[in-house]
Amino acid sequence: MERSKVVPGLIEYFNGDQWRRMVAALIQDPDPQQTHAHIYTDMSVDPAAVERLICGYFAARGYPSARKIDWLAPKPKIEGSLHGVEPKGLAHFDFNWFYNPDVALAPTSGGEKVESGCNLCVWNAKYMEEYYADFPFRQVGPAEEEAIRKYFRSDHWHGGLEWAAKPHVTHTHINVYTSVHPSILKKFAAESIAKKGWEIYYTCPNVYLVNGKYTGKLVHMGKKPEVVYDLGWRFNRDVIIEPALDTWNIPGTPGYDILTLDDNKEILSQSYVKLTDAEIQAVLDATAPKK
Repeated sequence: MERSKVVPGLIEYFNGDQWRRMVAALIQDPDPQQTHAHIYTDMSVDPAAVERLICGYFAARGYPSARKIDWLAPKPKIEGSLHGVEPKGLAHFDFNWFYNPDVALAPTSGGEKVESGCNLCVWNAKYMEEYYADFPFRQVGPAEEEAIRKYFRSDHWHGGLEWAAKPHVTHTHINVYTSVHPSILKKFAAESIAKKGWEIYYTCPNVYLVNGKYTGKLVHMGKKPEVVYDLGWRFNRDVIIEPALDTWNIPGTPGYDILTLDDNKEILSQSYVKLTDAEIQAVLDATAPKK
């Protein structure tokens, strides 16, 4: 990538179709805490500079960053992510990238690298309503409530929370099998988290890919500690709720999917182009709202 083309390439991206479609989706969403998005890009620019550009872009429109942005590698070695980007008052999203020395920043082409062949995915309350309609969730009475409370007192649940709080862990999924509607699990999980003395900003229902198929999850946007931890769930009509002690996405910790700082090393070791403060400001000036 020619150095002289980096700033023009960044300006082109942030004025381009993929980025503007995502921004429009976030700004127009009436229920941002029930919405999440993934965007997929190729880039050769330093991720720290891109984070500053993303935050500056939204701040210029009245949406400053609302929480810490995590760096992780959803596909260690080949894919990085600015995870949990949340402009204040808008839905949170993950800015995913593949290192490509031939472009400054550009949408990733469709295909196997991206999710379901799409380089921009948005899930909202209506999507989740349709997703839940596929499952015959059980009625919950006193016996089911006690079983749910027992799970949220269990070593599996609290062990997952402790994993999420470890300083070398970038993201955690605590995985279960259940036949209980996630809206009910959400309430009991929040009760358990509060009893632990932790705080969350909110919980976002969502899905994610497990072996090529969308699987449910409840995304806890942690405030204290400020980490994101998900309750991943798969439907099983024969159980109320129990730990999923098999491996879903990431081997090594059955019952959990755990990403660590070690997973980031290879994707962050690439020869990224560093930007000066002046170059970052030039991109922000060129992509600011017109007065």
